[in-house]
Amino acid sequence: MIAVIGAVLVEVDVRLMPPKRDVELQKKQDEEALRQAGIDPAGNDRSAGGQKLEGFSQYYERTMRQQASENYWNEVGVGGNQFGGYDPVVAEKDTEIRVSNSGCAYNVARYLASDHGEDVAFISVVGDDAFGLAARCELENAGVDTAGIKVTACGTPVSVEIHNIIGELQFQRENSTAMEMLTPQRIDECAAILEKADAIVVDGTVPAETLNYLSDQYSDKSRIFFDPGSIAGGSRFAESKLKAYCVMPGRMEAEAMSGQQVLGMDQLMAAGDVFEERGVERVIITLKGGGLYYKEGTQSGLIKPERKLTFAETKGAGDVLTAAVVAASKGEQKLEAAAGAGMEAAAEFLKDVIDERPY
Repeated sequence: MIAVIGAVLVEVDVRLMPPKRDVELQKKQDEEALRQAGIDPAGNDRSAGGQKLEGFSQYYERTMRQQASENYWNEVGVGGNQFGGYDPVVAEKDTEIRVSNSGCAYNVARYLASDHGEDVAFISVVGDDAFGLAARCELENAGVDTAGIKVTACGTPVSVEIHNIIGELQFQRENSTAMEMLTPQRIDECAAILEKADAIVVDGTVPAETLNYLSDQYSDKSRIFFDPGSIAGGSRFAESKLKAYCVMPGRMEAEAMSGQQVLGMDQLMAAGDVFEERGVERVIITLKGGGLYYKEGTQSGLIKPERKLTFAETKGAGDVLTAAVVAASKGEQKLEAAAGAGMEAAAEFLKDVIDERPY
């Protein structure tokens, strides 16, 4: 059985879209402005001896596009709003809003159960709200045991992100009270689950003191896999004394975990050495759109994808890879084979993604 520990995070992703202006009213206002400047809206410049100018419709479209572009790139935005983009109140009918249950551990638990047929128990804290209920139902539908989820009145963690029309993050807020409740006491409450676990997967939402306690109690009994899930999660690992069997950070997360820059191959190898000195047996560092680096003892190398993604959004692929690596790490299978299985799973997840600029 595999126990997965971490937070459920409800993600609310808002993409601001160009507002629908009251075109007719705007045209009337512009026509009047042109008349006052001595220009006939039909295209005749009465102040220039009847010289024909571009028609009003072409003039309108050109100037509106130009003004919208200048407003955006000058970070003024239509109406001068604080997001550096279009006014979200004006654009509310065209705004893209996506709500999803997420979180590194949450996703890994679902994928282990649904995609790999593993016996999985999830340990977490959620609120007694609709978000918490929906998350538990989704896990149960995937085949995950949810007996280790504690329901409280604190509210399920929610992350709200607002992106401008080209996908850049402009605003982010998070309610993470429930994450702070993943305490050593919560671990003790789930001792019966953890005692039966062959492997324990933990993410970076777990506080450092809980990581220490988990390590003290279970590192000699079960293999502990750590996926930071974020740069902040990587920092928690650095603060803790977690003795992990395998760590699976992204490149920037590896920097937070190792305390050094990770760019080229030499630095990847140096980061792997840092983790090995800490007692980590297996290291996988994923490279956005460009494969992964693995290290196990004296064996290390790069696995490159058949299809390299330069511009595409690859969010979620890391969780798919983590689940595949954990599932493939049973028995004496070497890390290179497990990492390869993870790469294949991530490639399948991203197969329909279009690799192009979002603007």
